[in-house]
Amino acid sequence: MPYRIFSRVLCGLFFFILWGSAVHAAGDARLAKNINTLEAYDRLQRGGGNTYLVDVRTPEEYQLVGHPPMAYNIPFVFFQGGPHRNPHFVKDVASRFKRSDTLLVICRSGSRSAPAADALKQAGFSHVYNVRDGFEGDAFQGHSPKEKALLQKYSPFYGLRGRVEGWQFYGLPYTYEIKDELMYRPFDAEKHQ
Repeated sequence: MPYRIFSRVLCGLFFFILWGSAVHAAGDARLAKNINTLEAYDRLQRGGGNTYLVDVRTPEEYQLVGHPPMAYNIPFVFFQGGPHRNPHFVKDVASRFKRSDTLLVICRSGSRSAPAADALKQAGFSHVYNVRDGFEGDAFQGHSPKEKALLQKYSPFYGLRGRVEGWQFYGLPYTYEIKDELMYRPFDAEKHQ
């Protein structure tokens, strides 16, 4: 009997580890290095003059949800007219930063920053980091079906962001103030001909 209990516990633990790594892997870049928001903020504080935070959310998210005060807004995806990738994303980034600069790429929860960071790495930017937990973090939903059901029933925070990891969760500085030098400026093909 103890062997059966031990094997069930071991199987459950193995499943939990696999499930947890699958959840966290969703926000991981394949080519760029992956860091969390605390590591990103630490790099910004000690990074010198060539470390920048690039917020790849839409201009609307950047303005209405808030943003880190030092973040440059360069969208990776637009949602108007249906979701579509910014065709000038790499050119937009290259118009502001050198390929040797350190770029920390952040979005809402890591799902856009990971492919954006990989696109920059593929384009020849040498020091690119994906901020895997993003500005708002993951949705607060619980780990097991039982916990999820109880959270749905009793927690006013169920399904909300900002409660699990992320820039806001850790209490890092953010603002709604719009600075023109940090706002999105689309790539101007005429200027670069």
